[in-house]
Amino acid sequence: MVKIFALPANEGDFIWVAYGENEVYSHILIDGGTDECGEEFASIISIIDERKEKIEALVLTHVDYDHIQGALEGICRISNDILDRTVKRIYFNTYQGIHRNLKGTGEILESSVCIEDQIRVNQNYKEYGVKDGIKFGELLSEKGLKDRLVDYVVYGQQAVLPNGATMRFISPGEKELIKFANEWEKYERENEYVQYASNLEMVKKNLADLMQEKLLSDSSPNNASSIAFIFEYHSIKLAFLGDAKPSVCLQGIKKINDADHFEVDLLKLSHHGSRSNTSDSLLKTIRTNNYLLSTNGHHKKVPSKVVLSHLLKNAGKKDINLYCNYDWYNTEYHERYFTIEDRRAFIDTKKLSLYLLDDQALEIKDGCYIYGEYGMF
Repeated sequence: MVKIFALPANEGDFIWVAYGENEVYSHILIDGGTDECGEEFASIISIIDERKEKIEALVLTHVDYDHIQGALEGICRISNDILDRTVKRIYFNTYQGIHRNLKGTGEILESSVCIEDQIRVNQNYKEYGVKDGIKFGELLSEKGLKDRLVDYVVYGQQAVLPNGATMRFISPGEKELIKFANEWEKYERENEYVQYASNLEMVKKNLADLMQEKLLSDSSPNNASSIAFIFEYHSIKLAFLGDAKPSVCLQGIKKINDADHFEVDLLKLSHHGSRSNTSDSLLKTIRTNNYLLSTNGHHKKVPSKVVLSHLLKNAGKKDINLYCNYDWYNTEYHERYFTIEDRRAFIDTKKLSLYLLDDQALEIKDGCYIYGEYGMF
């Protein structure tokens, strides 16, 4: 059995995967949302510890605050003893890891500033500050987790987990990590806020018409460095794309799959449904009719309506299911995200089914369930 919890994380990602049999589970945590999610992140670690189970993988996909900050705030709240017996591996690309593995290419510029040193949390979790908090590496050291860190992850690698489960990484590649290591500081300085393609004008158009609109390409080195992977357990396959670029994922897929396409039971849309992080080629290669969208709508910036139109276009005659951890289509867009024609052609006909996740299980396939809250687990 696999349980997926796509937890509310404001505009970010915070996903918990539990897999196992007979009510005995192994666990994967993927990102931790914004700093407001820290208490809940800590609560989940405590629940897992109380069950005497293990977090086989804590995956921090990339450095953006809406993915990493809640996890770090949560770690601050948990005792060293609990972390020591619960957390087995942390996957997160650091400058030091990139430099150590790729300095032989001659393409890594020497830097006195490491990106991981700019990620900070306050040890007194009631007070949060980026400038005066403890550094990421120091936090792991103080919490006894430094030796659990896998700080260099590229596509083609694989993590073998207990009970026959695997994580096969499809992003990033070496080229993306080199660019990230060399350019992150300049990019952060010039792009203080997350950039999204405009969505408001597109919302006024019909989904059928938007199928002709082109998808874009993300220029962020942060997102290009994002970890993405395919999780497999028995017959269940799940694709978690973080904020990764589709072109990079396609290269990574070639490293792990010889066929021109493969099926998954669920695909977590990259970058909260941004127009710049999905492509027709990716949708044709990783095939599914179940999509997970993690976002609160982020001030009407995501998800891109163009992305939803391309999901429908590539589905052909199949219906698609969109699982959401927020009621963004009503709350952010005041029930105007979908036009009358959209409802007639796609929603009323069940070509597009929207599911708002809560603490009640929705079955994706036999033995695989998705939630938006974890309740009593």
